Amino acid sequence: MTTNAVVFQVVEVVVEQVLAAGRERIGNALKPERVQEWLAAHLGWSLDPSGNGLQRTRSFPSETAAACFASFVSGLASSVALPALLKVTGNAVHISLNPSQGQSQAPLTEHVLTLADHIG
Repeated sequence: MTTNAVVFQVVEVVVEQVLAAGRERIGNALKPERVQEWLAAHLGWSLDPSGNGLQRTRSFPSETAAACFASFVSGLASSVALPALLKVTGNAVHISLNPSQGQSQAPLTEHVLTLADHIG
């Protein structure tokens, strides 16, 4: 089995897990306490300035690795129909996740937290 085949299988499994978790929790707005608990357990993530999305910056050993990670995150977000704003600058990727397209003021949902958890 080649490295590409292994990576494809891993991505396929992670995407399926995100989809399954997302289907169960779509549309459930979270209480602020739940969001704060999640943030405390997931260092590196923070609320965006609006308080309705999550953000994080990840650094990688090379620009190529950063671009590959951004592509992976884009695919995950697309597979669960959540918007992800990704900005690749050198070897860093800034990630912003929001509840759903066209609802920038919507409260965070378990769906967003699940996706962020899979992103790491």
